[in-house]
Amino acid sequence: MTIIKAAPGRFGAMIMALFVGLLAVFMIAPAAHAAAPDPSAIVSELKDGDNFYADPAAGLPADAVDAMRGAADQTSSVYVALLPKGSISSQSQARTLLSSILKGVGSKSTVLVMSGTTPFGVTNVKGVDVDELLGRAKTASSPTDNVINFVKLADEAAIGAGAPSGSSGSSSSSGGSGTGVLVGILVLALAGGAGIFLYSRKKKKQREEREAAELAAVKQTVDEDVTKFGEEITDLDTDVKLLNDGADHQQDWQRALDSYERAKLELAAVNRPDELRGVTTALEEGRYALACVKARVNNQPLPERRSPCFFNPQHGPSIRDVRWAPPGGALRDVPACAADAEAVERGFEPQTREVMVNGERRPYYDAGPAYQPYAYGYYGGFGDVMTGMLVGTMIGSMMSGGFGGYGYGGYGGGESGGATDFGGGGDFGGGGWGDFGGGGDFGGGDFGGGDW
Repeated sequence: MTIIKAAPGRFGAMIMALFVGLLAVFMIAPAAHAAAPDPSAIVSELKDGDNFYADPAAGLPADAVDAMRGAADQTSSVYVALLPKGSISSQSQARTLLSSILKGVGSKSTVLVMSGTTPFGVTNVKGVDVDELLGRAKTASSPTDNVINFVKLADEAAIGAGAPSGSSGSSSSSGGSGTGVLVGILVLALAGGAGIFLYSRKKKKQREEREAAELAAVKQTVDEDVTKFGEEITDLDTDVKLLNDGADHQQDWQRALDSYERAKLELAAVNRPDELRGVTTALEEGRYALACVKARVNNQPLPERRSPCFFNPQHGPSIRDVRWAPPGGALRDVPACAADAEAVERGFEPQTREVMVNGERRPYYDAGPAYQPYAYGYYGGFGDVMTGMLVGTMIGSMMSGGFGGYGYGGYGGGESGGATDFGGGGDFGGGGWGDFGGGGDFGGGDFGGGDW
């Protein structure tokens, strides 16, 4: 009897334990997909006069969002919606969402919806092929550029397609009415064209003023580097003269002087940010030559040809790598001079090169796209060193696709996992917009898709 009574108790306990375990699993298991988007909420925001919608849950950097919003708002019929990864889980869901948005924003429109890394597009503009536009919009630079390219291409295609012509009337009254309508359309077109022209000219002027201010700020930074290098040459002049005549130290000294003169000449001729790369390249070469001169003056071994100190290229060639991480970022190996290497290893802050950005001082590697050529000139000649040390920084995110080019608003690559590694700006990487890849194809009819 005892055994018979105990069995139900044990069985009930097993059932209860199983129930509790399953409940715990369901409570702690993460959602497999992001919440399904609400078409009415998206349409409501787009119909308020804004051609752009970005779901806050997508976690995109503010400057990238502003760039894409600006491109969309310059058009009259292209709409963009950015959603978190996993928001669209099937082609049928995408088709339904796109149709709802297209119906809500009105006729003669083109809509682009980004679900994480996957683009979906639809249009009801006759003669416009969304699949073809998505393919042409894809670039190797950044997801921000991909979206902006699509918006521009879709707007140009809509303008090129034109509006369908109305049917001609059979009576004189209908003909007169048609003439009046045509005159009205022409007047509106002229007024609209003038407005677009004035708006475009204003935007162009604002962009030119912004770029001019950024160039002036970076030129000031480089001018400080050139001046400091010249002072170091002057400080060493007496020591060099006291050395016995010898070809080795004279050659190093001459290379330092030549690099200094070349840096000054190239800086004076700079008209675009990308031209600053040649100036900092000359400074890097000159600083290594000067380091060799200092070693000969002090009867020390010649320094190894290494990249400049990451924390401040004014410190000259680095002596070794140290493990370091930016605030909130991941550890990586960076080249450092003796003083900065010791500071980092002892838990102190290194002497970082800071520059003025919008009235505040920031490290040069988090100072914006205008400083990309500045960094490339110093470090670009040392292979993959930049890839590792600039991971998660603003410059690093823009250079991830390659270090040979220069452009504003280029965000890509960065740290795997999509972590925010610099100044709250966000890092387009890994789990999100780091590359427009991994998405499925979505084609057929007026719908376009593809793998960006």
